[in-house]
Amino acid sequence: MSAALQLDRVTALRGGQEVLAEVSLRVAPGETLPVLGSSGSGKTTLLRVVAGLLAPARGAVRIGDALASEAGRLVLAPEERGLAMVFQDLALWPHLTVHGNLSFGLEGRKVARAEREERVAAILSRVGLAGKARRHPGELSGGERQRVAIARALVLAPRAVLLDEPLSNLDVGLKQELLALFRELLHERGATALYVTHDPREAQALGPRTAVLDRGRIVHLGPLEALRARPDLPFARSVLQALGP
Repeated sequence: MSAALQLDRVTALRGGQEVLAEVSLRVAPGETLPVLGSSGSGKTTLLRVVAGLLAPARGAVRIGDALASEAGRLVLAPEERGLAMVFQDLALWPHLTVHGNLSFGLEGRKVARAEREERVAAILSRVGLAGKARRHPGELSGGERQRVAIARALVLAPRAVLLDEPLSNLDVGLKQELLALFRELLHERGATALYVTHDPREAQALGPRTAVLDRGRIVHLGPLEALRARPDLPFARSVLQALGP
């Protein structure tokens, strides 16, 4: 079976400096793969390369069977990749209602009005916001805005969802609640996802394997618990401390 997302020895530069170095990943259809790393490790750059916002200096990116990027060029433009993103700052459109935020992307994809209405209504009901379709983002709580952001991504039925630390600014209780909701929604819809985070507990809750990114390189790919056998690795101690005994 083809990977839903595949990076083959991807190197990316920023200001002439390597931000990603020889990164290779395969994400299976329907898999949520957490990408764990500290600030400056290259996590967001990885998402930008997959999304087509940055061309790799070397290597290739594939989405399904299609070549999306290769050394120095974008083969598919961002809008041709069929991806959806959930940003750290959510990037909701403040002048649009909740309904408008969700339907805008569907209109851009020429989805018929009746189907748009059906899809928007269904996902708003699923995330508990059916009664707030006519509200604007500024009228919602932080948790409600998070729900709008994930709903806006999933209503598009994308090939994959890219999530850039969407829960990083929330308190622990709300983070746990929304993390469970995100996990359920991705599973229910069979969505493929790359989920960037700096929190080992968040990563562990999302999937059986995690890609650990350190200074632009994948230094571990598998269960985080496996790091208990390698406490000598530079990044392992902080991960294990966060996970606890």
